[in-house]
Amino acid sequence: MMQHTEQRFRQPVERKEPSLAARPRRRPRLWRVVGITLPLVAMTFGCSIAPRNFRGMTHPAAITRARSVGLGNGLPESQVVPTLIRELNDPDPVVRLSAHEELRRRSGQDFGYLPWAPPEERAKSITQWQAWWEHRRAGLARLPHKP
Repeated sequence: MMQHTEQRFRQPVERKEPSLAARPRRRPRLWRVVGITLPLVAMTFGCSIAPRNFRGMTHPAAITRARSVGLGNGLPESQVVPTLIRELNDPDPVVRLSAHEELRRRSGQDFGYLPWAPPEERAKSITQWQAWWEHRRAGLARLPHKP
């Protein structure tokens, strides 16, 4: 009978728990999936400032205007070039730089424009860009219309 009592009142064995620092941090798999997919889903519903087309040139955020510059590739020159020339006077130098780079890419011209120059210096180059566009537009008007 004595043996039976000893078994019932046996002393608990001390277990060593790892310290909190040594214990690996485990997040449930669900949270990992949610953490990855939630931002992707939010971006697909338009929660970003990335422009979708050239009309972003009228957006109030300068970064959106600057990124919209390159989205006019499929549009006619008569729609894109005047807008780019107008943006050479934008208050934000990044927008001015983007517009100038796109004009240079399309035309092969430079006219000494510096996006970070004071307005007086930029005005000379902008006048040259406007004159170039008037000459170019007149040349485009003389071309025969393709049906």
